[in-house]
Amino acid sequence: MIRVVLVWAISAYLAPGLLFALWFCARGVVRLDPVAAGSNPAFRLLILPGAAALWPVLLLKLARGGPS
Repeated sequence: MIRVVLVWAISAYLAPGLLFALWFCARGVVRLDPVAAGSNPAFRLLILPGAAALWPVLLLKLARGGPS
């Protein structure tokens, strides 16, 4: 029972995280780091897992208006 709840909790956290990470890697990363505007797709693919895991922090940074 605990395993099922844990899997559901992780899935509920990572599902919106994956959606946010896809958007963030495509468009949002430039808002936090203007140098990333010219980055190649390999860099964006590299930051995808981190953006999915840390999506609440990145969302707050974007909501506050950029890097701090």
